[in-house]
Amino acid sequence: MTASGPAARLHGVRPSAGRLSRPERVGPVDLREGRRYVVGRADRWGSTADLERHLRLGPRTRRSVPVNLVEFAVHRGRVHLRPVAVFADVVVDERDLPADGLWLPGPHHRIVVDPLGRPQVLHLVVEVEEDAIPTEYARPSGTTFVPVLHVSGTRLLPMATALTWPLVTDVRPPVAAGWSTADITGRYAELYGAQPPDARHTLNRLRRALVEARTEDGRPMSTLPEVAPWPWPDDLADTPYTSPAAFDQRKNFVTASYFKAAGQVVPELLQALADRPRRRRR
Repeated sequence: MTASGPAARLHGVRPSAGRLSRPERVGPVDLREGRRYVVGRADRWGSTADLERHLRLGPRTRRSVPVNLVEFAVHRGRVHLRPVAVFADVVVDERDLPADGLWLPGPHHRIVVDPLGRPQVLHLVVEVEEDAIPTEYARPSGTTFVPVLHVSGTRLLPMATALTWPLVTDVRPPVAAGWSTADITGRYAELYGAQPPDARHTLNRLRRALVEARTEDGRPMSTLPEVAPWPWPDDLADTPYTSPAAFDQRKNFVTASYFKAAGQVVPELLQALADRPRRRRR
């Protein structure tokens, strides 16, 4: 998968909603990383809010199938499928689609819509590439110095935990697994049930904490040639990125990598995930 290429491909749907057309062979539709797509029956009146992300089923679809049936949230190397309609009659890989959805890694999945009557079969192909995450800059490894990173308070520690969540293994992954401010804010809300205050400023403080970090023996990380350039170039022109937003996402990823390696946020994440059911019952 390249930066401009599709993250997944869905066979068996039409590329947009709107007016009904004559029956025809339905080709594959490319699904882009970081986007959400709704699949369902064609909307005769074209009332779907976002036509570009509404994928309509073929002409054999029964009228009982909702216009908005299921949603595909496309992430790097996997897709999250969840029902949108209350009575979403969908089978994925021979099992019913649960109310909270399913994570679908690569490479292939068979999705049957409305299996009672005239089923529609969709084939999802998830394209995975091992080098999907750029590696231009330093990241923690077995031979890389790990900084001392300790944050506290009601802003920094919860934000560091939400930031690092996608990199922690053996836990349920977040819905939003990207590195933009919106992605990180989304998983903060998923984790803590509320929006973070002043998210951009808090993320900038976490990045600054990494820039100013020292090793356990007291040496500034910025003085170690093994991690240069540390932790990222000063100017956008010195990077392979073409926009400040893409550069910020890269810095968020690097910051998350080192916070995970430093170890403080993992226990906080486990505790926050354990507390989620109790918060929902309040």
